[in-house]
Amino acid sequence: MGSRERVFTILVVEDHGFIASEFEDAVRRNGGRVLGPAARVSEALALIEAAPCDAALLDITLEHGETVYPVAERLRAKRIPFAFVTGWDGDFGESYGDPPVLRKPFGEAELDRCLRTLIDRMLHPA
Repeated sequence: MGSRERVFTILVVEDHGFIASEFEDAVRRNGGRVLGPAARVSEALALIEAAPCDAALLDITLEHGETVYPVAERLRAKRIPFAFVTGWDGDFGESYGDPPVLRKPFGEAELDRCLRTLIDRMLHPA
């Protein structure tokens, strides 16, 4: 991935522990730190306000029928890049600025590619 001047921090919003662990491993493997993971929208919003993050991985559908869209809106307002994670095969349109989408099920290569895209967007904002 090349050298970086500082360690980046990725917010992880995911309600399944195993998948959250995969995200944490991938972030560390790619030279970053994890903020979270958060399993609820309220937790994620609190983390965003309490600690800086450079980018985020957002599972769209969380426990108790919550969707991650309020978190995406907050990140977008702060100009923090994010990727949606979903098992859904639809399109999200341009309302969220065309974020990367990591489709479940995914492998290590797809996850790493998604992280590299986020890091690139973090380092070279549009």
